[in-house]
Amino acid sequence: MSTAQSERSPRIPPSPPSGPSASTGTPSGPGAFERRADPVGRREAGAPGERREPSHRHGEPAGRVRGGPRPWSWSWQVVALLAVAVTGLAGAVVLRGYLPANPRIVVYGDSLMVEAQDDFRAAATQAGAHAILMKMWSGTAPCNWLDDVSGTIRDFQPTIAVIAFSGNRPPCMSGRDLIAAYRADVTAMTEKLAASGVEVRLVETPPRRGEAVDADGRTELDRLWAQIASTTPHTRVIRAGQSISDHGRFTTTLPCAPEDSCGPDGRVVVRAPDGIHFCPRPTEPAGVCPVYSGGARRYGLAVARGVLG
Repeated sequence: MSTAQSERSPRIPPSPPSGPSASTGTPSGPGAFERRADPVGRREAGAPGERREPSHRHGEPAGRVRGGPRPWSWSWQVVALLAVAVTGLAGAVVLRGYLPANPRIVVYGDSLMVEAQDDFRAAATQAGAHAILMKMWSGTAPCNWLDDVSGTIRDFQPTIAVIAFSGNRPPCMSGRDLIAAYRADVTAMTEKLAASGVEVRLVETPPRRGEAVDADGRTELDRLWAQIASTTPHTRVIRAGQSISDHGRFTTTLPCAPEDSCGPDGRVVVRAPDGIHFCPRPTEPAGVCPVYSGGARRYGLAVARGVLG
């Protein structure tokens, strides 16, 4: 997902999201775009459920002879699909009407995934994703999204689910042990998804400054994901945190990649000053970085490779 803080962001949704009405994103893919997840459920112009009419009417092809054979014709269903696509390409949030076939990816996450969403979406789309539904918000934990899973399975029919959380304690975690609560909630999410034939990917996040890691560079949550994956069908772990760490250990800089803007030392900043996020110029709540973020890019690409690579 600014001062140093134990949570991703001080801004927590007033109540856990539940059901399609609290959906935090809209499908993304050909003809479908979503800019930011919001479990508060705010609607902006062109919100889901608002039908928009095509900006023009399709006429008959030029030169057609009346009464003669029709060289082509569009059914009302095709016109409706094109209307959705045109609306999306115009930059609006589109209807749920048409989403292409596999793979269909739903992403549950906190502010780290919020920061990396653009790079993830671009890489996943290039790798063949046809529909992406982003459900994420700074400061959230699995307990915020547990009640959303059944509705998402029903309405979006995902083929792949990404679960990427890094240890926040929102109100729904009150009085609960972090590891025990994450174990119970993520297990419940993965079992629901796997029972519906959805492939689940649990994402290792990079360690926070001062967070302990084992000899394999895994945090306590990382080890929990491995345990859950070992006992739940259709579930595996993506070690995305390794791409923003020094062999699993916290680091603020990494050697430059070709796309990075590097200093004279040949290194690029990949972590925010708070030791939690990625953006070198933090925002509150954590969102897409206003400047280039080498950490967010590495994380987004690593998750996309783990999902579709």
